[in-house]
Amino acid sequence: MFNKVSLLIVLFLAVPSSSYAQTTSAKEKISQRYTEQNSTTQHQVALDILAASKVWITNFNKGNKKAVIEAYAPTAVMCAMPFGVKQGRKDIEDFWVPFIESGATNLVYTDVSIEVVNDSTAFLSANWSMNVGRGVIYHEKWEKINGKWSYTYDNFEVLEQYDTPLVNTTDPIASHTVLEEIIRASMQWTNGFNAGKGDICGNGYIENATMNAVPFASIIGKKEIQAFWTKLIADGAKNLIYNNPKFEVLTPNSAVLSADWSMNIGKGKIYQEKWEKKDGKWLLTYDEFEVLKQY
Repeated sequence: MFNKVSLLIVLFLAVPSSSYAQTTSAKEKISQRYTEQNSTTQHQVALDILAASKVWITNFNKGNKKAVIEAYAPTAVMCAMPFGVKQGRKDIEDFWVPFIESGATNLVYTDVSIEVVNDSTAFLSANWSMNVGRGVIYHEKWEKINGKWSYTYDNFEVLEQYDTPLVNTTDPIASHTVLEEIIRASMQWTNGFNAGKGDICGNGYIENATMNAVPFASIIGKKEIQAFWTKLIADGAKNLIYNNPKFEVLTPNSAVLSADWSMNIGKGKIYQEKWEKKDGKWLLTYDEFEVLKQY
Protein backbone atom coordinates (compact mmCIF):
# COMPACT_ATOMS: atom_id res chain seq x y z
CA MET A 1 0.00 0.00 0.00
CA PHE A 2 2.81 2.40 0.80
CA ASN A 3 4.31 1.84 -2.65
CA LYS A 4 0.97 2.63 -4.20
CA VAL A 5 0.68 5.82 -2.17
CA SER A 6 4.24 6.81 -3.10
CA LEU A 7 3.49 6.26 -6.77
CA LEU A 8 0.37 8.42 -6.54
CA ILE A 9 2.36 11.20 -4.91
CA VAL A 10 5.00 11.01 -7.64
CA LEU A 11 2.20 11.32 -10.18
CA PHE A 12 0.83 14.30 -8.23
CA LEU A 13 4.14 16.09 -8.67
CA ALA A 14 4.91 14.90 -12.19
CA VAL A 15 1.66 14.84 -14.19
CA PRO A 16 1.21 18.04 -16.27
CA SER A 17 -1.59 20.22 -15.00
CA SER A 18 -3.09 20.27 -18.49
CA SER A 19 -4.36 16.76 -17.80
CA TYR A 20 -7.00 18.12 -15.43
CA ALA A 21 -6.93 21.93 -15.58
CA GLN A 22 -6.85 24.71 -18.10
CA THR A 23 -3.51 25.47 -19.72
CA THR A 24 -1.75 28.35 -18.00
CA SER A 25 1.06 30.66 -18.95
CA ALA A 26 4.59 30.04 -17.68
CA LYS A 27 4.16 32.92 -15.24
CA GLU A 28 0.98 31.42 -13.80
CA LYS A 29 2.64 28.04 -13.37
CA ILE A 30 5.17 29.44 -10.92
CA SER A 31 2.82 31.85 -9.12
CA GLN A 32 1.04 30.97 -5.93
CA ARG A 33 -2.24 32.58 -4.95
CA TYR A 34 -2.90 34.32 -1.63
CA THR A 35 0.79 34.79 -0.83
CA GLU A 36 -0.01 38.24 0.51
CA GLN A 37 -1.54 36.65 3.60
CA ASN A 38 -0.33 34.42 6.39
CA SER A 39 -1.31 30.76 6.00
CA THR A 40 -3.92 31.00 8.76
CA THR A 41 -4.89 34.68 8.56
CA GLN A 42 -8.47 33.87 7.68
CA HIS A 43 -8.72 31.25 10.41
CA GLN A 44 -7.91 34.11 12.77
CA VAL A 45 -10.59 36.30 11.17
CA ALA A 46 -13.14 33.60 12.00
CA LEU A 47 -11.90 33.47 15.59
CA ASP A 48 -12.17 37.26 15.86
CA ILE A 49 -15.77 37.19 14.59
CA LEU A 50 -16.70 34.45 17.04
CA ALA A 51 -15.22 36.50 19.87
CA ALA A 52 -17.16 39.62 18.80
CA SER A 53 -20.38 37.60 18.44
CA LYS A 54 -19.98 36.11 21.92
CA VAL A 55 -19.58 39.59 23.39
CA TRP A 56 -22.76 40.74 21.62
CA ILE A 57 -24.78 37.78 22.89
CA THR A 58 -23.49 38.32 26.44
CA ASN A 59 -24.38 42.02 26.31
CA PHE A 60 -27.86 41.22 25.00
CA ASN A 61 -28.49 38.72 27.78
CA LYS A 62 -27.29 41.23 30.38
CA GLY A 63 -29.60 43.89 28.98
CA ASN A 64 -26.66 46.13 28.03
CA LYS A 65 -28.55 48.14 25.42
CA LYS A 66 -25.77 50.60 24.71
CA ALA A 67 -23.26 47.86 23.83
CA VAL A 68 -25.86 45.99 21.75
CA ILE A 69 -26.51 49.06 19.60
CA GLU A 70 -22.89 50.19 19.32
CA ALA A 71 -21.95 46.83 17.78
CA TYR A 72 -23.68 48.04 14.60
CA ALA A 73 -21.93 50.33 12.14
CA PRO A 74 -23.59 53.78 11.86
CA THR A 75 -24.90 52.93 8.38
CA ALA A 76 -25.82 49.31 9.14
CA VAL A 77 -28.95 47.72 7.69
CA MET A 78 -31.04 45.20 9.65
CA CYS A 79 -33.75 43.06 8.04
CA ALA A 80 -35.83 41.74 10.95
CA MET A 81 -38.55 39.57 9.42
CA PRO A 82 -41.50 39.98 9.77
CA PHE A 83 -40.93 43.43 11.30
CA GLY A 84 -39.30 45.10 8.34
CA VAL A 85 -36.02 46.72 7.35
CA LYS A 86 -34.21 49.05 9.75
CA GLN A 87 -31.73 51.48 8.19
CA GLY A 88 -28.98 53.05 10.25
CA ARG A 89 -28.02 52.71 13.90
CA LYS A 90 -30.84 54.97 15.17
CA ASP A 91 -33.52 52.92 13.43
CA ILE A 92 -31.90 49.72 14.75
CA GLU A 93 -31.80 51.20 18.27
CA ASP A 94 -35.52 51.95 18.06
CA PHE A 95 -36.09 48.25 17.43
CA TRP A 96 -33.77 46.66 19.99
CA VAL A 97 -34.22 48.96 22.99
CA PRO A 98 -37.99 48.47 23.45
CA PHE A 99 -37.57 44.77 22.71
CA ILE A 100 -34.94 44.32 25.44
CA GLU A 101 -36.93 46.50 27.87
CA SER A 102 -39.96 44.26 27.29
CA GLY A 103 -38.06 41.39 28.93
CA ALA A 104 -36.46 39.59 25.97
CA THR A 105 -33.36 37.69 27.13
CA ASN A 106 -31.82 34.20 27.27
CA LEU A 107 -30.52 34.48 23.69
CA VAL A 108 -28.90 31.22 22.50
CA TYR A 109 -27.12 30.59 19.17
CA THR A 110 -26.93 27.04 17.78
CA ASP A 111 -25.64 25.51 14.52
CA VAL A 112 -23.28 28.42 13.97
CA SER A 113 -21.55 28.79 10.60
CA ILE A 114 -18.91 31.32 9.55
CA GLU A 115 -17.71 32.05 6.03
CA VAL A 116 -14.68 34.32 5.72
CA VAL A 117 -14.80 36.52 2.61
CA ASN A 118 -11.48 38.28 3.08
CA ASP A 119 -9.30 39.67 5.85
CA SER A 120 -11.89 42.27 6.84
CA THR A 121 -15.26 40.67 6.03
CA ALA A 122 -17.12 37.54 7.13
CA PHE A 123 -20.65 36.17 7.35
CA LEU A 124 -22.16 34.37 10.34
CA SER A 125 -25.37 32.35 10.28
CA ALA A 126 -27.11 30.33 13.00
CA ASN A 127 -30.36 29.24 14.55
CA TRP A 128 -31.39 31.34 17.54
CA SER A 129 -33.78 31.13 20.45
CA MET A 130 -34.61 33.26 23.45
CA ASN A 131 -37.28 33.31 26.15
CA VAL A 132 -39.85 34.90 23.83
CA GLY A 133 -39.33 33.01 20.59
CA ARG A 134 -37.01 31.32 18.12
CA GLY A 135 -35.84 31.76 14.56
CA VAL A 136 -32.97 31.76 12.12
CA ILE A 137 -30.13 34.16 11.39
CA TYR A 138 -29.56 34.08 7.64
CA HIS A 139 -26.68 36.55 7.53
CA GLU A 140 -24.76 38.63 9.98
CA LYS A 141 -22.23 40.53 7.92
CA TRP A 142 -19.27 41.54 10.04
CA GLU A 143 -16.71 44.04 8.75
CA LYS A 144 -13.57 45.44 10.30
CA ILE A 145 -13.92 49.21 10.34
CA ASN A 146 -11.20 51.36 11.93
CA GLY A 147 -9.84 48.30 13.69
CA LYS A 148 -13.21 47.22 15.16
CA TRP A 149 -15.48 44.37 14.05
CA SER A 150 -19.03 45.68 13.51
CA TYR A 151 -22.33 44.50 12.06
CA THR A 152 -22.94 46.13 8.69
CA TYR A 153 -25.85 43.90 7.69
CA ASP A 154 -28.11 41.73 9.85
CA ASN A 155 -30.80 39.49 8.35
CA PHE A 156 -32.85 37.29 10.67
CA GLU A 157 -36.34 35.89 10.95
CA VAL A 158 -38.67 35.09 13.84
CA LEU A 159 -40.18 31.67 13.14
CA GLU A 160 -42.14 31.29 16.36
CA GLN A 161 -43.25 33.61 19.16
CA TYR A 162 -44.03 31.93 22.48
CA ASP A 163 -47.30 32.61 24.29
CA THR A 164 -45.47 32.51 27.61
CA PRO A 165 -41.71 32.97 28.21
CA LEU A 166 -39.59 29.81 28.17
CA VAL A 167 -36.25 29.20 29.86
CA ASN A 168 -33.42 27.54 27.94
CA THR A 169 -30.54 26.29 30.07
CA THR A 170 -28.31 25.61 27.05
CA ASP A 171 -24.97 27.43 27.03
CA PRO A 172 -25.74 30.38 24.70
CA ILE A 173 -22.31 30.21 23.05
CA ALA A 174 -21.61 26.46 23.07
CA SER A 175 -21.79 26.36 19.27
CA HIS A 176 -19.25 29.19 19.08
CA THR A 177 -16.91 27.15 21.29
CA VAL A 178 -17.13 24.13 18.97
CA LEU A 179 -16.08 26.27 16.01
CA GLU A 180 -13.26 27.89 17.96
CA GLU A 181 -11.86 24.49 18.84
CA ILE A 182 -11.91 23.08 15.30
CA ILE A 183 -10.48 26.31 13.88
CA ARG A 184 -7.55 26.05 16.27
CA ALA A 185 -7.11 22.37 15.40
CA SER A 186 -7.04 23.29 11.70
CA MET A 187 -4.49 26.03 12.39
CA GLN A 188 -2.28 23.53 14.23
CA TRP A 189 -2.50 21.11 11.30
CA THR A 190 -1.70 23.82 8.73
CA ASN A 191 1.22 25.18 10.74
CA GLY A 192 2.53 21.63 11.15
CA PHE A 193 2.47 21.10 7.40
CA ASN A 194 4.25 24.39 6.74
CA ALA A 195 6.87 23.49 9.35
CA GLY A 196 7.57 20.30 7.39
CA LYS A 197 6.24 17.99 10.11
CA GLY A 198 4.43 15.09 8.50
CA ASP A 199 3.80 13.50 11.90
CA ILE A 200 1.67 16.45 12.98
CA CYS A 201 -0.34 16.09 9.76
CA GLY A 202 -0.81 12.35 10.30
CA ASN A 203 -1.73 12.73 13.94
CA GLY A 204 -4.54 15.05 12.89
CA TYR A 205 -6.54 12.03 11.63
CA ILE A 206 -8.32 9.19 13.40
CA GLU A 207 -7.02 5.65 12.80
CA ASN A 208 -9.61 4.77 10.14
CA ALA A 209 -9.92 8.19 8.51
CA THR A 210 -10.65 8.49 4.79
CA MET A 211 -8.82 10.97 2.56
CA ASN A 212 -9.69 11.58 -1.09
CA ALA A 213 -7.00 13.60 -2.84
CA VAL A 214 -8.73 14.12 -6.21
CA PRO A 215 -7.62 13.11 -8.81
CA PHE A 216 -4.67 11.19 -7.40
CA ALA A 217 -5.35 9.11 -4.31
CA SER A 218 -8.11 7.64 -2.18
CA ILE A 219 -6.58 6.50 1.10
CA ILE A 220 -8.01 4.87 4.19
CA GLY A 221 -6.10 4.81 7.45
CA LYS A 222 -4.01 7.23 9.46
CA LYS A 223 -0.71 5.45 8.67
CA GLU A 224 -1.10 5.71 4.90
CA ILE A 225 -2.44 9.27 5.11
CA GLN A 226 0.63 10.29 7.11
CA ALA A 227 2.83 8.62 4.48
CA PHE A 228 1.12 10.72 1.80
CA TRP A 229 1.78 14.02 3.58
CA THR A 230 5.30 13.10 4.66
CA LYS A 231 6.28 12.23 1.08
CA LEU A 232 4.65 15.37 -0.31
CA ILE A 233 6.57 17.55 2.18
CA ALA A 234 9.82 15.70 1.43
CA ASP A 235 9.33 16.40 -2.27
CA GLY A 236 9.21 20.17 -1.58
CA ALA A 237 5.57 21.04 -0.98
CA LYS A 238 5.20 23.99 1.41
CA ASN A 239 3.48 27.31 2.11
CA LEU A 240 -0.05 25.93 2.41
CA ILE A 241 -2.57 28.76 2.63
CA TYR A 242 -6.33 28.58 3.24
CA ASN A 243 -8.55 31.22 1.64
CA ASN A 244 -12.30 31.88 1.92
CA PRO A 245 -12.75 29.17 4.58
CA LYS A 246 -16.20 28.20 5.82
CA PHE A 247 -16.63 26.58 9.23
CA GLU A 248 -19.95 24.89 10.10
CA VAL A 249 -21.11 23.20 13.30
CA LEU A 250 -22.97 19.92 12.72
CA THR A 251 -23.35 18.66 16.28
CA PRO A 252 -21.67 19.42 19.63
CA ASN A 253 -18.96 16.93 18.58
CA SER A 254 -18.64 17.49 14.85
CA ALA A 255 -18.05 20.27 12.37
CA VAL A 256 -16.96 20.70 8.76
CA LEU A 257 -14.54 23.02 6.99
CA SER A 258 -14.33 23.94 3.31
CA ALA A 259 -11.96 26.40 1.60
CA ASP A 260 -9.82 27.30 -1.36
CA TRP A 261 -6.18 26.31 -0.91
CA SER A 262 -2.85 27.03 -2.51
CA MET A 263 0.76 26.05 -1.91
CA ASN A 264 4.00 26.47 -3.81
CA ILE A 265 3.21 23.57 -6.15
CA GLY A 266 -0.47 24.14 -6.94
CA LYS A 267 -3.93 25.21 -5.88
CA GLY A 268 -7.38 23.71 -5.48
CA LYS A 269 -10.48 23.24 -3.37
CA ILE A 270 -11.09 21.63 0.00
CA TYR A 271 -14.60 20.29 -0.39
CA GLN A 272 -14.90 18.94 3.11
CA GLU A 273 -12.77 18.40 6.16
CA LYS A 274 -14.96 16.66 8.72
CA TRP A 275 -13.68 17.19 12.25
CA GLU A 276 -14.98 15.09 15.12
CA LYS A 277 -14.22 15.16 18.82
CA LYS A 278 -12.74 11.82 19.90
CA ASP A 279 -11.65 11.31 23.52
CA GLY A 280 -11.52 15.06 24.03
CA LYS A 281 -9.44 15.78 20.89
CA TRP A 282 -10.57 17.20 17.55
CA LEU A 283 -9.45 14.94 14.67
CA LEU A 284 -10.17 14.58 10.97
CA THR A 285 -12.40 11.64 10.09
CA TYR A 286 -12.94 12.58 6.43
CA ASP A 287 -10.91 14.79 4.11
CA GLU A 288 -11.74 15.47 0.47
CA PHE A 289 -9.85 17.98 -1.63
CA GLU A 290 -8.99 18.49 -5.27
CA VAL A 291 -5.91 19.74 -7.09
CA LEU A 292 -7.23 22.11 -9.74
CA LYS A 293 -3.93 23.44 -11.04
CA GLN A 294 -0.24 22.65 -10.69
CA TYR A 295 2.50 25.24 -10.99
